Amino acid sequence: MKRATLILAIVYLLLLIIGAAMMHTSLNSHWLVTLFLFSPRWVVALPLLLLVPATLLLRWRLTPIYLIHTVIILIPILGLQLPRRSADPVDNARTLRVLTCNVGGGTLDDRQLIQLIHDNRIDVLMLQECPQAVSEPLFQKLGWQRRQVHHIVIGSPLPLGASRVLGRQSDDHFRAVAGIGCELDWHHGSRIQLVSIHLPTFRPALEKLQHLDFDQGPEAIEQLGQMRRGLSRQIVDAIDDSELPTVVAGDFNVPIESAYYRDLWDHFQNAFSIAGSGLGYTKYTRFHGVRIDHVLADENWTVQDVHVGPDLGGDHRPVIAELARTTVP
Repeated sequence: MKRATLILAIVYLLLLIIGAAMMHTSLNSHWLVTLFLFSPRWVVALPLLLLVPATLLLRWRLTPIYLIHTVIILIPILGLQLPRRSADPVDNARTLRVLTCNVGGGTLDDRQLIQLIHDNRIDVLMLQECPQAVSEPLFQKLGWQRRQVHHIVIGSPLPLGASRVLGRQSDDHFRAVAGIGCELDWHHGSRIQLVSIHLPTFRPALEKLQHLDFDQGPEAIEQLGQMRRGLSRQIVDAIDDSELPTVVAGDFNVPIESAYYRDLWDHFQNAFSIAGSGLGYTKYTRFHGVRIDHVLADENWTVQDVHVGPDLGGDHRPVIAELARTTVP
């Protein structure tokens, strides 16, 4: 039993290392890894409930080895962000505060959202799955400008330029808008580019796998993945056409470990990955959470602070980021 406990601890550790490596390499485009990224990842910790008590009884001196297992589970697998040293304060004239949120999947508490905007001194608001019936009264109460195409919104108290569609799905998907952009007249006459996006969800494919449809499920993930890559490429190419400092925010519908995120978005700074702490979940189900809403910035910005906001009545939480220009406008 003592030898078996040691063997199980080592095998479990090797499996965790292999799993974490697959999540953070090109292998994670495989449908099994994609399924795991959207599943309750905490299940990989369940063997500890058996191994730790057994080791305490049989080989208690071996127990500290499970600290290694725990670190691998928390950081590379669950995505825990450790607190970092506070960024150096900067002049408010160089600071842009952004809030993004998918407000679908429930009833938006607009009073709480407005209070959150005032408390955090938000300069730019980006919303997804936000119909006109929700956005019009909201922005009337705020007294802000807004640019909206279908259910994607960019708003600010500062002057906004005309909106343009940066990415659109195919005719098979009703040419749904996946990203819009506009320019913002910022301090001292400078301009910046704002982009709000809502990329397609993997939910239809994942539901097939939940119902053990292993004939169509993997193929559906591959098809959705290719469509996402095409849309992301459209948006990134449109962003790169502008030389303005750029901020991208919205519902990417994919965690940062996924190849479907990394292949096209990894050259941007992910605000939470740089300055966040904790797990940073933005989408919740009955059993788990996942971080699929992001605020990104190009090299013209320094991430000062970021956090996930409270429940506003939907199934997504807002992400609030404070960005500072690296050079004075």
